[in-house]
Amino acid sequence: MTNPKFPLDCVRDRHPPRENPKSQIQNPKERDKGSGRRILIVAGEASGDKHAARLIIELRRRDPSIEIVAAGGGEMRTAGAKLLHDLAGMAVLGSVEVLKSYRMLRRIFYSLLDFIEREHPDAVVLVDYPGFNIRLAKKIRKRGGATRVIYYISPQVWAWGIRRKRTIERCVDRMIVILPFEKEFYADTRMPVSYVGHPLLDGLRVEVSREECRRRWGVGEPERLIALLPGSRWNEVRRHLPIMVASAGRIAAAVPGAKFVTCETPGAFKPFADAALKRGPVNVVVAGESVYDVINASDLVIVASGTATLETACLGTPMLIIYKVAWPTYFLARALVKLPYIGLVNVIAGRKVVPEFIQRHATPARIAGAAIGLLNDKTAYAAAVGELRAIRVKVGDAGASMRAADAVVEELQQPRTAGR
Repeated sequence: MTNPKFPLDCVRDRHPPRENPKSQIQNPKERDKGSGRRILIVAGEASGDKHAARLIIELRRRDPSIEIVAAGGGEMRTAGAKLLHDLAGMAVLGSVEVLKSYRMLRRIFYSLLDFIEREHPDAVVLVDYPGFNIRLAKKIRKRGGATRVIYYISPQVWAWGIRRKRTIERCVDRMIVILPFEKEFYADTRMPVSYVGHPLLDGLRVEVSREECRRRWGVGEPERLIALLPGSRWNEVRRHLPIMVASAGRIAAAVPGAKFVTCETPGAFKPFADAALKRGPVNVVVAGESVYDVINASDLVIVASGTATLETACLGTPMLIIYKVAWPTYFLARALVKLPYIGLVNVIAGRKVVPEFIQRHATPARIAGAAIGLLNDKTAYAAAVGELRAIRVKVGDAGASMRAADAVVEELQQPRTAGR
């Protein structure tokens, strides 16, 4: 079981009445006179927004005249994209949450299709977000035209939808993958597949030393520092933070000198997070430093499943993975997912190298028991660090965004035909 982002197909085949608003983008004939290429990039989550932003920066370095429009978030806008929709800002996760946002997602979906039909971008780059983006790729292909479809950061079809590999093959002109085993997974398709490494390494930088962070937070070197990272979405913070805080109380009772730290919570969730921390049995420092500084300074991280697990692994800090979702989402995930674990670190390792506490198993007693055992067992702790070093080697080197931009440019240089 991988990170449970299992959005349902959130749009129907029936096309609604078109709004057909007057475009604010120059028409294709004017653009063909030498103003450069145009690319539409679609990213529906905060991590995708970040990775897409780095891709945009690299594309613009290669071709300053390129015009990039997007459905994404603030990072993409800052990188130079014209934002058509704040799709990443919706932060939709799981089947229940998708259903609640159905109308808005449907409106954005068909608005993007109208834009593609009206403006004829040279390529559409889809970034992860499979429930939305695979459906969009199918519609683009069904309507024909010469717009290329490039998928950056493969959907995790190797975990939950093998049959969708054939759908992707029919609808996508080039796949850009970020995990080492994904290129082989697509080897039996006709798609060109480019392996570029994981883009999180492009921004994985520690700015404040371990020693300085611990000094700022009042943590002595002999003391053990445990980071609590509940996630960035509302449902993650709501479900995970109280469990983590209760776990911290049990850890503090068994590990003398244990101290705790967490990152600042996004503004909309801050009142809830502050209240949860205040009610907790131990003091938890809310750090203003980056999440990478927090992970690097800690001896152990209790972290919500997601990209943060891989970031923690690459920084070499042992961790415990937890995750809770709405029960309907969980049961749907169990029906779809073929792997026995959820953490990206364990998926890359091909076995469970990091303990996972999922759904009803994510209890303070279980989590604290594992944390106490790891912190008090030097041999087990050293073995955990060694496993993470092996993961870091498998992930590869920084530069994924540059290599992804090269793959996009290479695809744009291929002969252009309508349909496939």
